[in-house]
Amino acid sequence: MIRNLQEADLPALEWGGEYRRYRRMYRDMYEQMRQGRRLMLVAELDEEIIGQAFIQYFIHRADLPADSTPGYLHAVRVKPAYRNRGIGTQMILIAEHLLAKRGMDYSVIAVEVDNHAARRLYERLGYEYFADDDGVWSYIDDEGQRRFVTSPAHLLKKQL
Repeated sequence: MIRNLQEADLPALEWGGEYRRYRRMYRDMYEQMRQGRRLMLVAELDEEIIGQAFIQYFIHRADLPADSTPGYLHAVRVKPAYRNRGIGTQMILIAEHLLAKRGMDYSVIAVEVDNHAARRLYERLGYEYFADDDGVWSYIDDEGQRRFVTSPAHLLKKQL
């Protein structure tokens, strides 16, 4: 089942500690979801969160048509034991439907340069490369420390 994230699901996004460092960021995104600025989807099987896809409703990119209204998909993940079963595909298709329903005309997704499997999936779903992103960003970790990330990515878009 793919559904909206509920507050009680937040600890499950840490995937047994692997993503604990993002705890504060997940909480902040949840608050943004409550304000209507984003949506957090989860895939659930037998009461276990096995996947996630986050939607940011408002992004501004100079390399997209000026009159476009793009939405941004990120943190699309499926636990390794559940990959290659169509779960990621279903989350993306549902996210695209929700973006279109909200009036967005493009879906944008970033894929790490070395994540070839994810890029193949996105291209199979109709996404096309349009730019590179340096992938430089920062966040406050679960211990209150600012962490800096450099994760170069390719940006792909799909007209909805």
